[in-house]
Parts: sequence; structure tokens; C-alpha cells
Amino acid sequence: NDPLGDVAVIGLGFVNNISEYMVAADILVTKAGPGTISEAASVSLPVLLTSFLPGQEEGNVDYVLKNDFGTYVSDSDPSGIAEVAVTWLRNEDKYQVLSRNAKAKGAPNAARDIAEAIGESTLRWKEINEENGKVSISDISNKD
Repeated sequence: NDPLGDVAVIGLGFVNNISEYMVAADILVTKAGPGTISEAASVSLPVLLTSFLPGQEEGNVDYVLKNDFGTYVSDSDPSGIAEVAVTWLRNEDKYQVLSRNAKAKGAPNAARDIAEAIGESTLRWKEINEENGKVSISDISNKD
């Protein structure tokens, strides 16, 4: 048995600066959380999913597989996880395809876009209510 690679793996658990790790990483080994997958895609990071919450996260696995920016190997198969990770890292063409596909699905400005949409919707609501003579937020907040 020829070892596939010699890689130091350090489990971090929950961290507040995951974006810094993602930018520095070559691949992400993780559970199928939607926020984590989205964040990885926004920085072109291929994902190797190892678990999911039944019902709640199953579709996330399908999404990654369908869009070819990662795969799923059960966390009960650590050798399989290692084999896929090493294969990706040794095959530059495959790695580039995964990375490009992740980037194509990434939305790095999603939070800003969502906040902007909420703001625009709020302004439209305010204008409609003021045109119809209904109470505005400023009327409520100035009642003190």
C-alpha cells in the first residue's frame, strides 16, 4: 500500500474567523451546512462533505454534487475522505474544474445584496403607506 500523501490535519472545531481559513485552504472538509457551502463557493473552494442533517441538509449535498464543486464521503469512512482529498490535490485539472465550478455558484456579495433588497423594500413600503395616509414608522417612533 503506497500512501496517498502526508498531510497534517488539524481539527479546529467552531471558529469565528473561518473566512480567513477558507481563503488559505485548498479544499474544505465539512458537514453540509448551507452557510458553510455558500461561503466556500464564494471563494472558489471545493468542498468535501462528510455529513448532513437528514431532511434539513440533504438537498445541500445534492446541490454540491449537481454543480460539481465537491463530493460526499461519509464521516464513517476517514480513509475514503483522505483518498478523495489527496486525489483532488494531486490532480490539478480536476482541482481547477472543482474550483471554477464553486466560483460559478459563489455569491460573494450576497449579504450586501440581501441588505440592499431589504432596504429598498422598506423604502417602498414606507412610500406606499405615506401615499395612502397610513401611519409611518417615524410617526410611531416620535410618539414619546
